[in-house]
Amino acid sequence: MSGAAFHIARARHHDLPEAAALYSRVAKATLHWLPPGGFEPEVFLEQARFETVWLAWEHGRIVGLAALYEPDSFLHSLYVDFALQGRGIGLALLNTVAAAAEGPLSLKVEEQNVRARRFYAREGFSERETGTSDGSRWILLSR
Repeated sequence: MSGAAFHIARARHHDLPEAAALYSRVAKATLHWLPPGGFEPEVFLEQARFETVWLAWEHGRIVGLAALYEPDSFLHSLYVDFALQGRGIGLALLNTVAAAAEGPLSLKVEEQNVRARRFYAREGFSERETGTSDGSRWILLSR
């Protein structure tokens, strides 16, 4: 899949350390109310062993990522470099994951992550349930 100046491709094993660094950097800054320890690159790499990961590339570097846990059609991660947000990269990643999912796509979003909640609402996701993990409230979305 292509965009204006970026393209989407399935991650190869040797791409994952760079993807993990992007994940850690964006997650720590975006989800600043959560303890940062859960967003270390090693956490992403461990989870990626069980997921299919797609990457957005621009000028030879990773600028976004999405990870799908295929057995549940669950979007586990969707992160885009701050400087490039608003250019359609997240939507392209979301559409790639949705096309690969076997069933309706679902995901959890932090209640405080208003920007992500607006993005998913625009893309047709609706709330299914809420819960709390580690003192933080999340919302399960699906479409």
